[in-house]
Amino acid sequence: MTDGVVVDNLVAAAESALRAGRWHEAREAFLAVIEITDDPAAYDGLAQVAWWLDDADAALGAREAAYRGYREAADLRAAARAASSLGYDSVLFGRGLAVGRGWLARADDLLRETPAAVEVGWLELRRAELILNAEHDPRAGLVHAQAAHRIGRDSGATDLDLAGQALAGLAKVHLGDVDAGMAMLDGTAAAATAGDLDDLMWTGKSLCWLISACQAAGDLSRAASWCDRVTDLSVRRELAPLFTACRTQYASVLLAQGQCAEAEDVLADLVQRTSQSRRISGLDVVTQLGELRRRQGRYDEAEALLARAEFETESTIARARLRLDRGEPEPAWELVARLLTTVASDQQLARARVLSVAVPTAMAVDQKQDATKYADELCSIAGAVPTDSLHAAAAAAAAWVTDGRERVDRWTDAVRHAARAGLRFDEADYRLELASAHAATGSLEASRDQARRAAELLVAVPTSPGYRRACHLAGSGASPLTARQQQVLQLLAQGMSNDQIARALVLSPHTVHRHVANIFQALGVGSRAAAAAYAVRSGLL
Repeated sequence: MTDGVVVDNLVAAAESALRAGRWHEAREAFLAVIEITDDPAAYDGLAQVAWWLDDADAALGAREAAYRGYREAADLRAAARAASSLGYDSVLFGRGLAVGRGWLARADDLLRETPAAVEVGWLELRRAELILNAEHDPRAGLVHAQAAHRIGRDSGATDLDLAGQALAGLAKVHLGDVDAGMAMLDGTAAAATAGDLDDLMWTGKSLCWLISACQAAGDLSRAASWCDRVTDLSVRRELAPLFTACRTQYASVLLAQGQCAEAEDVLADLVQRTSQSRRISGLDVVTQLGELRRRQGRYDEAEALLARAEFETESTIARARLRLDRGEPEPAWELVARLLTTVASDQQLARARVLSVAVPTAMAVDQKQDATKYADELCSIAGAVPTDSLHAAAAAAAAWVTDGRERVDRWTDAVRHAARAGLRFDEADYRLELASAHAATGSLEASRDQARRAAELLVAVPTSPGYRRACHLAGSGASPLTARQQQVLQLLAQGMSNDQIARALVLSPHTVHRHVANIFQALGVGSRAAAAAYAVRSGLL
């Protein structure tokens, strides 16, 4: 048998194994081809295998070898495609945004020398992917995704066509055009599950983008359904990176639905799976686990986890909520104010996420004018993107800046929409605030009823301050305050200042300030007088 026949057989075996997802078999075959020919196409195949095996160094090294081989062979189009792939994968595997942008610029230079529609389309797709997932600019990402979609359709490149359509759909969802965006993603998902895409990577990514869009739009039941389907595909085909990404999204869904034990099991497994991975998706895992720890009242653990992803938007939001939980409104306000400057107004769903924490934070630092402005903006977004999750957040924001009966009505609206969306944690939070609003108007039986229902929603996290507060408001006798907080409240109710309380209890004024802020949070009140009155009325003193 001649060397040429041997190589042809090895290439055929390698490509067959790659399409079937038999990664180790494909790797051995591609390595055998490289030993004989040093073919850049074999390095390209090896890079794809290493991508699926989550071997960052091997994936990037093989792709760079492919790029060099194509350049030496003067195959500029293939070199440009390799450079385009390196543009996103360099960011994915932690080499940084600057490196990724450099590879995309190199691909652009090569295609100027030899313009070719399909390769230009792949470059546009990788640009869209990087802009959406790393730069978080959906408007710019949409332009490049639409270009990729158009070139793929006109050239008959199905994978490019459908992947471009999916990314354009994701960008539209983030810009608030949910119906149009989801329709595009649905079309791609149907094609992917029917086997219309040749490359398993684009099949997996398209499905992940759909789940991500469902989460962003607050469509949790739909997200959970797709997570189940993708998990099944991942296990059957041994698609480990897809499995990890999908399970991370599934954990987020479980957490929002209040299924803490299930979310913890999933996240614990993912922490172990991603411990050696360099993919930036590992930051999503620690963010989700940090948010779970915050919900459980395990604040020190939450702090440490969220610090590992400190520059991610979701982590920053969780850290701001953690500061509020700990009675530290000023640091929370610093985080939120900085984040508001980085999320553009046209990124409506991301903007809404930040505004939902910005309103109570502004109120906590006595910035009611800002809180009202942010609440109005959030209500405007909910009017343009009418989902139950956004209506719930908008009603809650409006409740924070109103008083009396109107506050009761707004919290009632927030509860109703959160329940419809399946957001059990948010529903519990809103019921607690509704209980406090009822108590403030003298409707104590209505207050106790809402607190009981909140306690039922929070029973899975009995260590949380919210559960303790719910039990107390419901009349079970469990105090929402710690023993030290009760001591502080007793002295506060006697009219003592923070400095006087600090001297009486031999504490620092800063510690007393934190205790007072935590008392306000636990009781759902906004002033010292209200805290004292509530404590007397409720029998805490």
